[in-house]
Amino acid sequence: SYRRASGKSRAHVMLAPWLLSLGAKDGCCWCDPDTPKDAEAVTGSDGDDYTLVFSDEFNDPSRSFANGEDPKWTALEVGDTSNLGSAFYLPEQATVLADQNASGVVALRILTEEKPHTGDSPTGEKNIHMPYSSAMLQSWNKFCFTGGIVEFRAKLPGGGGYWPALWAFGNLGRAVYQSSNTGLWPWSYDECDADLALAPDSPPQRISACDDHDLDVDGLHPFQGRGATEIDAAEVAVRSPSATSYAVFSLQISPAVPAYFKPAIGSLPAQRGPGSWYSGLKYGDGIAGKGWYGPPWGASCPTGCPDTISASVVDDVFDERYRTYRVELLGGGGGEGGSLRWLLDGRLVWSLDESALGAYAVDTSAQRPGEAGGEAGREAASRRERTPARAFPREPMALIVNSAIGTWNGGYGAIDAPADGGPIGTAFHVDWVRVWQSGVNVGCDPPDYPTAKYIRSNEWRYGPDASPLGSETCPEIYPESAHRHAEQIVARA
Repeated sequence: SYRRASGKSRAHVMLAPWLLSLGAKDGCCWCDPDTPKDAEAVTGSDGDDYTLVFSDEFNDPSRSFANGEDPKWTALEVGDTSNLGSAFYLPEQATVLADQNASGVVALRILTEEKPHTGDSPTGEKNIHMPYSSAMLQSWNKFCFTGGIVEFRAKLPGGGGYWPALWAFGNLGRAVYQSSNTGLWPWSYDECDADLALAPDSPPQRISACDDHDLDVDGLHPFQGRGATEIDAAEVAVRSPSATSYAVFSLQISPAVPAYFKPAIGSLPAQRGPGSWYSGLKYGDGIAGKGWYGPPWGASCPTGCPDTISASVVDDVFDERYRTYRVELLGGGGGEGGSLRWLLDGRLVWSLDESALGAYAVDTSAQRPGEAGGEAGREAASRRERTPARAFPREPMALIVNSAIGTWNGGYGAIDAPADGGPIGTAFHVDWVRVWQSGVNVGCDPPDYPTAKYIRSNEWRYGPDASPLGSETCPEIYPESAHRHAEQIVARA
């Protein structure tokens, strides 16, 4: 049964002189005291008021983000072998300094440069050689939030072929550590369905609602489907010239809808019928849902074959000035309905509500090309393809800032950039990161979506422990609704 933990919030432990400033921001432990007063509250698109629960203004040049040296972020030291990456992530590639091209701005700088490095991969391979160096900062197992508004102010690198990203990721997985993500990324599904059909190479959900668990032993509730959903405030394909760059704003989610609904890559969704994609998506003025929809049906994707529900801003400039990238994840806790909205410089890019993640099914009424004839063909012609309703993302999420080098969806890569005149050695600047919530739900181990014991029991999947843990830095604060939801999960089981 579910038992409320007494003393769930640990005391704030002082680990370094820099931490003395934490908690001085009007009682907000995770808030940077340099955050302006007028940023302490915002109004969401739903008209509700949201209060600051986390901020990092990146104003202190003395900071180091190596593991164990910063309470909010861990800069990885690992070769990025995901997505055919070609850059080694190193802590020294992430620094705080004055941006010489923006008056008065001190910012996080991620420098991606042609600097070879040899070391370990996320899967434990030794002596992995990468021709480039870059950085990835994660708040994994440090700062996590459930629902709210996340905003980044950033200026992207100039040149060609970079793949910078500002995103949130379910804490039950860990970005680039494939062993932690296989079967969890980016699942958001809480039904036991023995007939669920997946793409040919897609792994099944690792923590399924069909599985019995003991919270005291496994760190998981019984018969609760879990995952590590990905929400991208922006992934940007930086190109040369700059005005040909494009940004993708996306929710990545599994299980994917049947192949019938997926549009062809680069085309617009159809109004109805094949390729009609998800229903009820809304786009801002001049924005279309054209772009990447996730791996094509039948593609090889050993970590998972998700849907990428997204919209793109194309032929725009992202490297000449700072711009704000916001995601509103509203209604994200305690089993309530929710909505997601992406904004660029305060303008709507696109949105969806929970109904868009409902069930999708199609009865194939005719034999498709390449299918068998005769009895086998008639059988195939009458089969019903379906995906049940997915859960709206409510897992505790960590923040990630990184700049990769590699091929994005098999396309243009930074390795091609020098031939096109795109420089290698420009920087990704992040002025600040802020999170607001209408009710505080902060911590990586909430009662309805626990992660701590499972991660400890499967530490081999996750790479080096994050240090310090978030619970050692600031109190975990979970609303009454999260405790009620945990009770409902156990009662359902």
